[in-house]
Amino acid sequence: MAGPQSIILHHYDRSPFSEKVRLALRMKNLGWASVEIPSMMPKPLLMPLTGGYRKTPVMQIGADIFCDTAMILRALEERFPMPQLDLPGHEGLSSMVGAWVDGKWFQTSVGIIFGALGDQVPEDFKKDREKMSGRPFDTAAMAAAAPMLRDQWRAQLMWVEERLAGGQGAGGGQWVIGMKPGLVDVHVHMNLWFVEQTLPDFLEECFKSAPRTKDWYVRMKEIEGQAPETITGEDALDIALNAAPRLKAAKTDGELQEFVPGEKVAVAPDDYGRDWVEGEIVIASAEQIILHRHDDQAETIHVHFPRTGFMVRRVE
Repeated sequence: MAGPQSIILHHYDRSPFSEKVRLALRMKNLGWASVEIPSMMPKPLLMPLTGGYRKTPVMQIGADIFCDTAMILRALEERFPMPQLDLPGHEGLSSMVGAWVDGKWFQTSVGIIFGALGDQVPEDFKKDREKMSGRPFDTAAMAAAAPMLRDQWRAQLMWVEERLAGGQGAGGGQWVIGMKPGLVDVHVHMNLWFVEQTLPDFLEECFKSAPRTKDWYVRMKEIEGQAPETITGEDALDIALNAAPRLKAAKTDGELQEFVPGEKVAVAPDDYGRDWVEGEIVIASAEQIILHRHDDQAETIHVHFPRTGFMVRRVE
Protein backbone atom coordinates (compact mmCIF):
# COMPACT_ATOMS: atom_id res chain seq x y z
CA MET A 1 0.00 0.00 0.00
CA ALA A 2 1.33 3.45 -0.95
CA GLY A 3 2.76 5.36 1.98
CA PRO A 4 4.61 8.60 2.79
CA GLN A 5 7.80 7.49 1.00
CA SER A 6 6.06 6.08 -2.08
CA ILE A 7 6.43 7.59 -5.52
CA ILE A 8 2.98 8.71 -6.65
CA LEU A 9 2.49 9.81 -10.25
CA HIS A 10 -0.55 11.92 -11.11
CA HIS A 11 -1.02 11.33 -14.84
CA TYR A 12 -3.22 9.96 -17.61
CA ASP A 13 -2.43 7.20 -20.10
CA ARG A 14 -2.06 9.19 -23.33
CA SER A 15 0.00 12.02 -21.86
CA PRO A 16 3.38 12.06 -23.67
CA PHE A 17 5.14 13.84 -20.81
CA SER A 18 3.76 11.24 -18.41
CA GLU A 19 5.15 8.49 -20.62
CA LYS A 20 8.57 10.10 -20.30
CA VAL A 21 8.38 9.71 -16.52
CA ARG A 22 6.85 6.23 -16.73
CA LEU A 23 9.76 5.16 -18.94
CA ALA A 24 12.29 6.52 -16.44
CA LEU A 25 10.52 4.62 -13.66
CA ARG A 26 10.73 1.42 -15.72
CA MET A 27 14.42 1.97 -16.44
CA LYS A 28 15.10 2.46 -12.73
CA ASN A 29 12.78 -0.48 -11.88
CA LEU A 30 11.13 1.61 -9.18
CA GLY A 31 7.85 0.80 -7.48
CA TRP A 32 5.24 3.52 -7.80
CA ALA A 33 1.59 4.33 -7.35
CA SER A 34 -0.64 5.63 -10.13
CA VAL A 35 -3.32 8.31 -9.76
CA GLU A 36 -5.35 8.79 -12.93
CA ILE A 37 -6.19 12.48 -13.41
CA PRO A 38 -8.35 14.22 -16.04
CA SER A 39 -6.67 15.39 -19.23
CA MET A 40 -8.28 18.81 -18.78
CA MET A 41 -9.61 21.02 -16.04
CA PRO A 42 -11.13 20.82 -13.50
CA LYS A 43 -8.71 18.73 -11.45
CA PRO A 44 -10.14 19.17 -7.94
CA LEU A 45 -8.01 16.50 -6.24
CA LEU A 46 -4.74 17.74 -7.77
CA MET A 47 -5.05 21.49 -7.16
CA PRO A 48 -4.72 21.26 -3.34
CA LEU A 49 -1.33 19.60 -3.89
CA THR A 50 0.06 21.90 -6.59
CA GLY A 51 -1.48 25.19 -5.54
CA GLY A 52 -2.94 25.70 -9.02
CA TYR A 53 -0.33 24.19 -11.35
CA ARG A 54 -2.39 22.26 -13.90
CA LYS A 55 0.03 20.57 -16.29
CA THR A 56 0.56 16.80 -16.46
CA PRO A 57 2.30 14.92 -14.92
CA VAL A 58 2.89 15.74 -11.27
CA MET A 59 4.91 13.51 -8.94
CA GLN A 60 4.28 13.25 -5.22
CA ILE A 61 6.43 11.75 -2.49
CA GLY A 62 4.61 12.27 0.81
CA ALA A 63 4.14 16.03 1.16
CA ASP A 64 6.72 16.92 -1.52
CA ILE A 65 5.15 17.77 -4.87
CA PHE A 66 7.25 17.89 -8.04
CA CYS A 67 5.99 19.86 -11.05
CA ASP A 68 7.27 19.56 -14.64
CA THR A 69 9.03 16.51 -16.09
CA ALA A 70 12.43 18.18 -15.81
CA MET A 71 11.94 18.58 -12.05
CA ILE A 72 10.52 15.07 -11.71
CA LEU A 73 13.44 13.44 -13.52
CA ARG A 74 15.93 15.47 -11.47
CA ALA A 75 14.23 14.37 -8.24
CA LEU A 76 14.22 10.71 -9.28
CA GLU A 77 17.95 10.87 -10.01
CA GLU A 78 18.70 12.56 -6.67
CA ARG A 79 16.50 10.33 -4.49
CA PHE A 80 17.03 7.05 -6.33
CA PRO A 81 20.51 7.34 -7.88
CA MET A 82 20.92 3.69 -8.88
CA PRO A 83 20.78 2.84 -11.67
CA GLN A 84 21.99 6.22 -12.85
CA LEU A 85 20.21 7.61 -15.92
CA ASP A 86 22.04 10.94 -16.18
CA LEU A 87 25.11 9.14 -17.44
CA PRO A 88 28.63 10.18 -16.39
CA GLY A 89 30.31 12.40 -18.95
CA HIS A 90 26.98 13.57 -20.35
CA GLU A 91 26.03 15.98 -17.56
CA GLY A 92 23.87 18.81 -18.88
CA LEU A 93 23.39 17.15 -22.26
CA SER A 94 20.10 15.50 -21.31
CA SER A 95 18.67 18.89 -20.29
CA MET A 96 19.68 20.42 -23.63
CA VAL A 97 18.14 17.54 -25.58
CA GLY A 98 15.04 17.70 -23.37
CA ALA A 99 14.55 21.38 -24.18
CA TRP A 100 14.48 20.59 -27.91
CA VAL A 101 12.24 17.53 -27.49
CA ASP A 102 9.75 19.33 -25.24
CA GLY A 103 9.77 22.46 -27.41
CA LYS A 104 10.24 22.44 -31.17
CA TRP A 105 9.76 18.71 -31.76
CA PHE A 106 6.76 18.41 -29.43
CA GLN A 107 4.98 21.35 -31.08
CA THR A 108 5.52 19.73 -34.47
CA SER A 109 4.06 16.49 -33.09
CA VAL A 110 1.01 18.35 -31.77
CA GLY A 111 0.42 19.91 -35.19
CA ILE A 112 0.48 16.66 -37.15
CA ILE A 113 -1.51 14.67 -34.57
CA PHE A 114 -4.35 17.11 -34.09
CA GLY A 115 -4.27 18.07 -37.76
CA ALA A 116 -5.02 14.41 -38.50
CA LEU A 117 -7.73 14.10 -35.84
CA GLY A 118 -9.60 17.18 -37.08
CA ASP A 119 -13.28 17.11 -36.10
CA GLN A 120 -12.69 14.14 -33.77
CA VAL A 121 -11.22 16.52 -31.17
CA PRO A 122 -13.98 17.31 -28.62
CA GLU A 123 -14.98 20.95 -28.32
CA ASP A 124 -14.47 20.99 -24.56
CA PHE A 125 -10.88 19.77 -25.08
CA LYS A 126 -10.27 22.54 -27.62
CA LYS A 127 -11.64 25.16 -25.23
CA ASP A 128 -9.52 23.83 -22.39
CA ARG A 129 -6.35 23.98 -24.50
CA GLU A 130 -7.24 27.45 -25.76
CA LYS A 131 -7.58 28.65 -22.20
CA MET A 132 -4.30 27.00 -21.25
CA SER A 133 -2.32 28.34 -24.23
CA GLY A 134 -4.00 31.71 -24.70
CA ARG A 135 -4.43 31.15 -28.46
CA PRO A 136 -6.92 29.37 -30.76
CA PHE A 137 -6.77 25.57 -30.98
CA ASP A 138 -7.44 25.52 -34.72
CA THR A 139 -7.52 21.95 -36.02
CA ALA A 140 -8.41 23.17 -39.53
CA ALA A 141 -5.23 25.27 -39.63
CA MET A 142 -3.27 22.30 -38.27
CA ALA A 143 -4.71 20.07 -41.01
CA ALA A 144 -3.71 22.58 -43.68
CA ALA A 145 -0.17 22.75 -42.30
CA ALA A 146 0.14 19.01 -41.66
CA PRO A 147 1.97 18.05 -44.89
CA MET A 148 4.68 20.63 -44.17
CA LEU A 149 4.81 19.71 -40.49
CA ARG A 150 5.27 16.03 -41.37
CA ASP A 151 8.35 16.98 -43.36
CA GLN A 152 9.67 18.90 -40.37
CA TRP A 153 8.91 16.06 -37.98
CA ARG A 154 10.83 13.54 -40.09
CA ALA A 155 13.72 15.98 -40.49
CA GLN A 156 14.09 16.11 -36.72
CA LEU A 157 13.84 12.33 -36.52
CA MET A 158 16.80 12.18 -38.89
CA TRP A 159 18.96 13.97 -36.29
CA VAL A 160 18.44 10.89 -34.10
CA GLU A 161 19.32 8.63 -37.03
CA GLU A 162 22.54 10.59 -37.64
CA ARG A 163 23.46 10.35 -33.97
CA LEU A 164 22.92 6.59 -33.87
CA ALA A 165 24.94 6.17 -37.07
CA GLY A 166 27.77 8.32 -35.68
CA GLY A 167 27.88 6.37 -32.45
CA GLN A 168 28.71 3.13 -34.24
CA GLY A 169 32.25 4.26 -35.00
CA ALA A 170 32.89 4.83 -31.29
CA GLY A 171 31.75 1.39 -30.26
CA GLY A 172 28.23 2.61 -29.50
CA GLY A 173 25.30 3.06 -31.83
CA GLN A 174 22.75 1.06 -29.88
CA TRP A 175 21.71 4.03 -27.75
CA VAL A 176 21.54 7.75 -28.51
CA ILE A 177 24.54 8.57 -26.30
CA GLY A 178 26.94 5.96 -24.93
CA MET A 179 26.88 2.26 -24.28
CA LYS A 180 23.63 2.07 -22.31
CA PRO A 181 20.31 3.93 -22.27
CA GLY A 182 20.02 7.06 -20.18
CA LEU A 183 18.05 10.28 -19.84
CA VAL A 184 18.86 11.39 -23.40
CA ASP A 185 17.12 8.25 -24.65
CA VAL A 186 14.19 8.95 -22.31
CA HIS A 187 13.74 12.43 -23.81
CA VAL A 188 14.10 11.36 -27.45
CA HIS A 189 11.65 8.47 -27.01
CA MET A 190 8.74 10.78 -26.11
CA ASN A 191 7.72 12.20 -29.50
CA LEU A 192 8.00 8.86 -31.27
CA TRP A 193 5.69 7.33 -28.63
CA PHE A 194 3.29 10.29 -28.88
CA VAL A 195 3.00 10.07 -32.67
CA GLU A 196 2.66 6.28 -32.63
CA GLN A 197 -0.49 6.52 -30.47
CA THR A 198 -2.38 8.25 -33.28
CA LEU A 199 -0.33 7.95 -36.49
CA PRO A 200 1.46 4.58 -36.46
CA ASP A 201 1.50 4.37 -40.26
CA PHE A 202 3.20 7.75 -40.52
CA LEU A 203 5.82 6.67 -38.00
CA GLU A 204 6.50 3.50 -40.00
CA GLU A 205 6.87 5.58 -43.16
CA CYS A 206 9.44 7.77 -41.40
CA PHE A 207 11.31 4.69 -40.19
CA LYS A 208 12.02 3.76 -43.83
CA SER A 209 14.51 6.65 -43.77
CA ALA A 210 15.64 5.89 -40.22
CA PRO A 211 16.18 2.12 -39.73
CA ARG A 212 18.64 2.55 -36.84
CA THR A 213 16.11 4.72 -35.03
CA LYS A 214 13.40 2.11 -35.54
CA ASP A 215 15.65 -0.56 -34.04
CA TRP A 216 16.46 1.73 -31.09
CA TYR A 217 12.78 2.56 -30.54
CA VAL A 218 11.77 -1.11 -30.51
CA ARG A 219 14.40 -1.80 -27.85
CA MET A 220 13.26 1.18 -25.78
CA LYS A 221 9.69 -0.14 -25.81
CA GLU A 222 10.92 -3.53 -24.58
CA ILE A 223 12.25 -2.06 -21.33
CA GLU A 224 10.18 -3.41 -18.46
CA GLY A 225 9.74 -2.31 -14.86
CA GLN A 226 7.44 -2.77 -11.92
CA ALA A 227 3.69 -2.56 -12.47
CA PRO A 228 2.23 0.41 -10.58
CA GLU A 229 -0.22 0.21 -7.72
CA THR A 230 -3.45 2.08 -8.45
CA ILE A 231 -4.68 4.53 -5.84
CA THR A 232 -7.25 7.33 -5.84
CA GLY A 233 -6.77 11.06 -5.69
CA GLU A 234 -8.35 10.96 -2.24
CA ASP A 235 -5.71 8.44 -1.16
CA ALA A 236 -2.95 10.75 -2.41
CA LEU A 237 -4.40 13.73 -0.55
CA ASP A 238 -4.61 11.66 2.62
CA ILE A 239 -0.96 10.65 2.26
CA ALA A 240 0.07 14.32 1.90
CA LEU A 241 -2.08 15.28 4.86
CA ASN A 242 -0.37 12.76 7.12
CA ALA A 243 3.18 13.32 5.87
CA ALA A 244 5.73 16.09 6.25
CA PRO A 245 7.97 17.50 3.52
CA ARG A 246 11.58 16.31 3.51
CA LEU A 247 13.56 18.62 5.80
CA LYS A 248 15.80 21.02 3.88
CA ALA A 249 17.92 23.94 5.04
CA ALA A 250 16.43 27.17 3.70
CA LYS A 251 18.77 29.05 1.37
CA THR A 252 18.76 31.44 -1.58
CA ASP A 253 22.48 31.88 -2.24
CA GLY A 254 23.31 33.79 -5.43
CA GLU A 255 19.71 34.71 -6.26
CA LEU A 256 19.69 37.23 -9.13
CA GLN A 257 16.41 38.73 -7.89
CA GLU A 258 17.79 38.79 -4.33
CA PHE A 259 15.03 36.61 -2.92
CA VAL A 260 15.44 35.56 0.71
CA PRO A 261 14.14 32.44 2.52
CA GLY A 262 10.55 32.86 3.65
CA GLU A 263 9.76 35.53 1.08
CA LYS A 264 6.40 35.12 -0.64
CA VAL A 265 6.65 34.62 -4.39
CA ALA A 266 4.60 33.26 -7.27
CA VAL A 267 5.78 30.73 -9.87
CA ALA A 268 4.30 29.93 -13.29
CA PRO A 269 5.36 28.28 -16.58
CA ASP A 270 6.70 30.70 -19.17
CA ASP A 271 4.99 29.08 -22.17
CA TYR A 272 1.40 27.99 -21.48
CA GLY A 273 -0.71 26.94 -18.52
CA ARG A 274 0.37 30.15 -16.75
CA ASP A 275 -1.41 29.59 -13.46
CA TRP A 276 0.62 31.30 -10.74
CA VAL A 277 1.39 29.21 -7.66
CA GLU A 278 2.07 31.26 -4.54
CA GLY A 279 4.15 30.21 -1.56
CA GLU A 280 7.08 31.04 0.67
CA ILE A 281 10.58 30.28 -0.54
CA VAL A 282 12.36 27.35 1.06
CA ILE A 283 15.15 27.04 -1.50
CA ALA A 284 15.87 29.13 -4.58
CA SER A 285 18.87 28.34 -6.78
CA ALA A 286 19.87 28.55 -10.42
CA GLU A 287 18.31 25.11 -11.03
CA GLN A 288 15.21 24.92 -8.84
CA ILE A 289 12.83 26.69 -6.51
CA ILE A 290 10.89 25.07 -3.65
CA LEU A 291 7.82 26.74 -2.17
CA HIS A 292 6.31 26.13 1.26
CA ARG A 293 2.52 26.08 1.03
CA HIS A 294 -0.44 25.33 3.29
CA ASP A 295 -3.72 23.89 2.06
CA ASP A 296 -6.62 22.79 4.22
CA GLN A 297 -6.87 19.46 2.36
CA ALA A 298 -3.14 18.68 2.36
CA GLU A 299 -1.73 20.70 5.29
CA THR A 300 1.94 21.65 4.88
CA ILE A 301 3.48 20.83 1.51
CA HIS A 302 6.59 21.74 -0.47
CA VAL A 303 6.08 22.36 -4.19
CA HIS A 304 9.20 21.93 -6.37
CA PHE A 305 9.73 23.65 -9.73
CA PRO A 306 12.69 23.86 -12.13
CA ARG A 307 13.94 27.36 -12.93
CA THR A 308 14.27 26.75 -16.67
CA GLY A 309 10.85 27.26 -18.23
CA PHE A 310 9.37 28.98 -15.17
CA MET A 311 8.96 32.59 -14.11
CA VAL A 312 9.27 33.73 -10.49
CA ARG A 313 8.00 37.07 -9.16
CA ARG A 314 7.49 38.65 -5.78
CA VAL A 315 4.03 38.79 -4.27
CA GLU A 316 3.42 42.19 -2.72
